[in-house]
Amino acid sequence: MKLWQKVASQFGKPTGFLGSVAGFIMSHRESNIERNKWGVELLNLQPDDNVLEIGFGPGIAIKMMSDIITQGTIFGIDHSEKMLSSAQKRNSDAIKSGRVTLICSSISSLPEINIKFGKVLDINSFQFWENPVDDLIKLKKHMIDGGTIALVHQPRKPGATDADATDAGNNFSDLLQQAGFENIKIHKKIMKPVSTVCVTARVCFV
Repeated sequence: MKLWQKVASQFGKPTGFLGSVAGFIMSHRESNIERNKWGVELLNLQPDDNVLEIGFGPGIAIKMMSDIITQGTIFGIDHSEKMLSSAQKRNSDAIKSGRVTLICSSISSLPEINIKFGKVLDINSFQFWENPVDDLIKLKKHMIDGGTIALVHQPRKPGATDADATDAGNNFSDLLQQAGFENIKIHKKIMKPVSTVCVTARVCFV
């Protein structure tokens, strides 16, 4: 296996030295930062929002959101201990203030949380969910009526094209519909090296 293939395999769950390399790339690559910024913008965050980020990686979006959310709470889960450590360092001040809580967990093992989230964000981790429909259904129980979820995806496989982004958007939309989400919309942002999609949807318990 070539070195890049070994590094690329780490993006799902970074571990060890190559996991650190993957984390560095996620933290510093311009397209990653732009993708995170766009996803945060689409959530239209308010200072008193309670937000959950799934698969926070090195904590780039957590940091962006904590600059906006001053009265609410940000809760993040990631199944990589390596990324948890990186994100904790990047967001140490917000964690100390109590505005940000980060834990090592997968969406399938989401613990009981005494917070109902109005916004949920996932950036380039939804494709790794093992049971997406079942987990989306469980996730709704942690959200408020009218809450918004944003699934952001930029294909990163070698040779990825804008068509791959479009296909991912359509697939994510279908999975959200199966899980009972409503008002599903597909957004697209032209980026380099390949376009990014964001599928937003809302929870409706009525």
